[in-house]
Amino acid sequence: MAGRHTAPESLRTRLAGLAGPFAVRLRGASARPVTARPASETGAIRVAAARARRRRRRTVLATVALTASVVALAYSARSPAPPESGRAVPAAGPTTPAPAPTAAPPTVVPVTGDPVLPGDPLLGVDQQPVPPAVSLTLLGTRDWRHWGGAGADSVQRKQRGTGEIEDPGGDRLEHNAGVSGLSWTDGTPTARQEGTRTGVFQRGAGKTFTLGVAGSGDLRTVRLFVGVFSAGARLDVSLSGGGDPAVREVAMAQGDRFYQYVVHFRAPRGQRLLITWRALAVTGGQNDGVSLEAITVS
Repeated sequence: MAGRHTAPESLRTRLAGLAGPFAVRLRGASARPVTARPASETGAIRVAAARARRRRRRTVLATVALTASVVALAYSARSPAPPESGRAVPAAGPTTPAPAPTAAPPTVVPVTGDPVLPGDPLLGVDQQPVPPAVSLTLLGTRDWRHWGGAGADSVQRKQRGTGEIEDPGGDRLEHNAGVSGLSWTDGTPTARQEGTRTGVFQRGAGKTFTLGVAGSGDLRTVRLFVGVFSAGARLDVSLSGGGDPAVREVAMAQGDRFYQYVVHFRAPRGQRLLITWRALAVTGGQNDGVSLEAITVS
């Protein structure tokens, strides 16, 4: 019907009609100064800010609690365990490592030094086992001698010895039957020797070696290395100034035997220690008798 129908409005025209009033309001609002927000909007902002503060507070508290837990765990790990009830725990002091064991320093007797333990005349003799190896250099700090090795008349001496040892010599034979290896590093005419078993001997009953050591007024130690070949023997030790001698005897028996006698003596200058090593009897063999290998003074 023509009365009911009018020309249709375009969509753009209708939207412009609807938006017109709203556009007017927007222009009016932009032209007016900014006024306070409505109360409802301000309340929403405050609620949001309060919620944010609560979230930050919970975060801070959680961080503090976690840090405290870590510190407590670290302290408990470093702290020592509490002592048991009723027991005292000693405080640990600084520890000092124990020094490594060391050998006792050797006794060194000067060759021409001051007297050692001066006093009245003294004499004593001990018998000791013969070691398998003997260093004449170490035992004879003042002087030493060795017989044999280059013939019956050969004698080795300490190169810078004191000359205290006296040997009148005599008829002798050389042997190579010793049980102890004799060595030195300060000899003359042979400067060094390693483990020689040579010596000299006399055969027959009554044959004798006689030695002397000069007195110096101080205590000295003399070591005498001797032997017997199927014989009995006797050692006489005395001081030239008098007094009772020291005597040691070896019973007669078959075979070769060797001995070390240690003599401690003290005699004034001008007097001597006298040593006699004599064969008392022999079993009858051609080479039975007494032997002499070495002597040291310290």
